[in-house]
Amino acid sequence: MNLDDLALQIHNMRQRVALLQRQSEQQKAQEDIELVTAVFREVHLALEELQLVNEDLKQQNEELSNAQQALVAQRQRYQELFEEVPDAYFVTDIKGVIQEANSAATTLLNISKSFLLGRLLEIFVLEKEIITFHLKLNHLRDRTETPEWKIQEWEVNLRPRDKTPIIAAVKVVAIRNQQGKLVGLRWLVRDISESKRTQAKLQWAEDAMRQALAKERQFSELKSRLLTTTSHEFRNPLATIHSSAELLEHYRHLWSDERQNIHLRRIQTSVMHITQLLDDVLVLNQDETGKLEFNPTPLNLVEFCRDLLEELQQSDRSQHAIAFSSEYQCTLANLDAKLLRQILSNLFSNCLKYSPIGSIVKFSVTTVNDQAIFQTQDSGIGIPASDIEHIFEPFHRASNVGNIPGMGLGMSIVKQAVDLHGGEIIVESAIGVGTAFTVILPFSINLHL
Repeated sequence: MNLDDLALQIHNMRQRVALLQRQSEQQKAQEDIELVTAVFREVHLALEELQLVNEDLKQQNEELSNAQQALVAQRQRYQELFEEVPDAYFVTDIKGVIQEANSAATTLLNISKSFLLGRLLEIFVLEKEIITFHLKLNHLRDRTETPEWKIQEWEVNLRPRDKTPIIAAVKVVAIRNQQGKLVGLRWLVRDISESKRTQAKLQWAEDAMRQALAKERQFSELKSRLLTTTSHEFRNPLATIHSSAELLEHYRHLWSDERQNIHLRRIQTSVMHITQLLDDVLVLNQDETGKLEFNPTPLNLVEFCRDLLEELQQSDRSQHAIAFSSEYQCTLANLDAKLLRQILSNLFSNCLKYSPIGSIVKFSVTTVNDQAIFQTQDSGIGIPASDIEHIFEPFHRASNVGNIPGMGLGMSIVKQAVDLHGGEIIVESAIGVGTAFTVILPFSINLHL
């Protein structure tokens, strides 16, 4: 029996007593005695019912008190768990206004709880990501209307007060009332900046290791190809030196001076060829091992070019006509002599190698605006268009070279030397017409005399 039933019972008893009182006033004494007896009986029954109601109320009050104590304990436990969570924990309304925040949240954002409550969570998002965050929140609200919606996760850059921005992992869960309507959101936010940095370092280390292994494999393949190619390329000039030396040893006393000089020039040419091959191999090895250096010194370019051409003409044995021209605006230019020699000797040797005997090979040097411009031009076999983009790769040789000897290293070395100068190389070629190379090298020192 509840309180409403008790009140109704008392009201009914009062009406019954009032009725008995009116009846007793209208009847005789004997009847009065019977009425009084009935009244007492009614009162006794009412008192028993009141006793039962009282005991029932005591039991309900005790149950209610226990329920309230359990609720308080549960609330206290929830608050303890809420505060003990190691990650930042927020409770917001559906618009993202903060209603609750634990200690980890205040630590994460470096701000007091009193300031957090009632503020929009998105004000701590980096400015460039606020629109994206706002769109995610709108999309989140739309999706939470569907029963199958579960935890949503993403990453966002947050800006704690007076601290550097952090990368945070966000998990969001919907809060619903008994009718299943969305009434709020629970947010779990974790700082993953350090793990991201560690992940980036590991990724960098992995990439560096992968590149190092690829470089090692490439270098191993390069050495293998270098050994194979050089052994083949050295064989011909060594054979020439050996045969000419033997002939001179056995027959020079029978030959004229002119015929002896022919074999001596062959030996000299072969030695120069071997020297060039060795120089190319050494330069390539220095580049692959990171030991190729750039050491500019003041050079007289006209004298430098003339001396180099004289050496190359001796090895060519006057089989080509060489046209040299210069438009030189200064006396000294600051360039690396060793690298410049590699550039010009390889370019000019190719002109002689791939041009018909008796043809003209043009070579010019010009200085303009603190730049040296070198150009070689031949009327040789030319370079196929499909090969031009690959000519600066080690060991690459054009598809139309036929039996003309070569290692395919010269143009690769030229490109490396040009790059070390911070320069540029331009190729123009046509099959059966010839090839022109233009090299532009900047220099920082001009000394006018």
